[in-house]
Amino acid sequence: MTPHRNAGKPRYAVLADELRDGIRAGKWVPGDLLPSEAQLCLKFGVSRGTVVKAIDVLLAEGLLQRRQGVGTFVSRPALHRSPGYLLGFSETVRRQGRVPSHRLVGQRQLDRSEALQYGCDEPALLLERIRLVDGFPWAIHTALIPMRIAAAVPALAGPDSRVADSDFSLYRTFDEAGLEIDHADETINVRLATEDEAGQLGTELPSAVMLVYRKSFDRRGNLIELIEAVYLQDCYTYDARLVRSNPLSVLYHEGEPTDPRKSS
Repeated sequence: MTPHRNAGKPRYAVLADELRDGIRAGKWVPGDLLPSEAQLCLKFGVSRGTVVKAIDVLLAEGLLQRRQGVGTFVSRPALHRSPGYLLGFSETVRRQGRVPSHRLVGQRQLDRSEALQYGCDEPALLLERIRLVDGFPWAIHTALIPMRIAAAVPALAGPDSRVADSDFSLYRTFDEAGLEIDHADETINVRLATEDEAGQLGTELPSAVMLVYRKSFDRRGNLIELIEAVYLQDCYTYDARLVRSNPLSVLYHEGEPTDPRKSS
């Protein structure tokens, strides 16, 4: 610890500074397990109470995340998404000043019966990818593109396919091919990660994951893309602004004039 900048500071604040500096310098990277409280006590020559207070400071700052029964990990800064804005993964990441990439882990054609298992009622190209942010695993994306589209877009299928390129973007590819996505239906859920998912995302079990299921369509309602995405829970934040005076609301209070059961 550096005495010249720590004069008058409580020991826990000094330790918090040291740990914070280590994280920012890359000594511990997002997803890393922090040394145990006992190890930190020995390394820095402080009491357990000091270590606990220092960790609490970094937990409050969002730099660390505690997982019950596993330990304390360096947090991965979450991607923020807002309803009403239809953006692809790469677009979302770049807008937040970070670098998106991916690792292709599977690619194959599905017949209609196989595609139906994902909710697509026509033959499709399946792409399985690990999505990365600043080089770190963030999500597992399974995308289905109808073969009527994939077969007509050289970047998706055939000898000129670019899907294995680390900077490949489906939405950019659609734009370049003149395919305009107009709207999408999206469902978000939460569950525990499977052992395979934890391995691909570089996390320990048990870990919570966010499930995002999205179908994107053109103006005529034709399916352009279907995606099933598994995000580490601490990597995904969904921001929403809710308006109480929503004119489309069907909510009412029991017995009030707006109760449809009271109207005739």
